[in-house]
Amino acid sequence: MATKPNDPDDTAQTGDDQSGEGTFETDVSETDDEGTTVRQAKVKEDDLSEVKKDNS
Repeated sequence: MATKPNDPDDTAQTGDDQSGEGTFETDVSETDDEGTTVRQAKVKEDDLSEVKKDNS
């Protein structure tokens, strides 16, 4: 799956302190003893750290 830049017109504003600038959504894979899970996450462009982890 391709990544896409975060477009403020496409996302709902939640009132968080983070403006969303300099972030994009991408697929993140996590592997453990039970296998590999792939999910979407919002990450910072400069260091690819996750902005907000979704606990779903």
